[in-house]
Amino acid sequence: MTPVFEASTDLDLGPFSRLLWQRKIAHRIFRDDKRRVQVLGVAQAEQVEATRMLYDEWRRGVTQPSEEDSATLFGFGAADAVKTRLTQALRQTPLTLTLIVLCCLLLYFAPLARPTALTYDLLFPNFAAGRRIVLSEIWRNFSLNDFFKMLSPILLHGGLIHLVFNMAWLWELGRQIERKQSSLVLGVVIVVVALISNTVQYLWGGSINFGGMSGVVYGLFAYIWMWQLFDPRAGLWLPRGLIFFMLLFLVLMTVLNLSMIANEAHLGGLLAGLIFGAMSATFSRLRRA
Repeated sequence: MTPVFEASTDLDLGPFSRLLWQRKIAHRIFRDDKRRVQVLGVAQAEQVEATRMLYDEWRRGVTQPSEEDSATLFGFGAADAVKTRLTQALRQTPLTLTLIVLCCLLLYFAPLARPTALTYDLLFPNFAAGRRIVLSEIWRNFSLNDFFKMLSPILLHGGLIHLVFNMAWLWELGRQIERKQSSLVLGVVIVVVALISNTVQYLWGGSINFGGMSGVVYGLFAYIWMWQLFDPRAGLWLPRGLIFFMLLFLVLMTVLNLSMIANEAHLGGLLAGLIFGAMSATFSRLRRA
């Protein structure tokens, strides 16, 4: 979502939201009760200026939502609108959608809960010789297949809830990077974060039997957060409430230390995203200056 404006929480944005849906402008309203403001964001950056102009006309009473047309989020999802939105999504966020489709397929063909031969083929490679990891031996025998298997655990999930939770965050975070920067940048971020988060999980978790996109999700979250702090002009943005929730959830999961939660991957992904995001955003800002 691209932020458009902030308004007081006392202002009822319901009629304006209805007006936006009638104009086929996908949007979302975030509340920040601490600052007593609500932030309206739109899905497409090119609609920011049109939304601002429409908001100004609505506040002056020049434009109001049609009483006959009761368009809402659900009306926006009519067949022709869905077709248009899907085409736009395929054009603007091909990598994000490809990963989501691939993860959904692998939940059936390679589930973690009921491992198949394909599941074992996609698990992290076991580099340990007995109880020791000998780096010289790994380097000597390292192959492209090992590199792929260091990435592939992010595509595996233990169940439907695990999958839905991770895919929702991947869609929300991944498409923002892909739209604002590019599919190539998103791909590089995912590869870097996946390598680090999976390796951390392997080294500290002590097993190759793990999977899930959550480490990458935390890496994407941290990457966007750092760009928001170090180069806000790039347009990557997260609400404060979401930042607080993600960090609080990570702390709670780490404290509870549940066996089915890959806490090491979460921490590794977060750290990778923080460093990579801060470095790339700082470089971008310095280059522009």
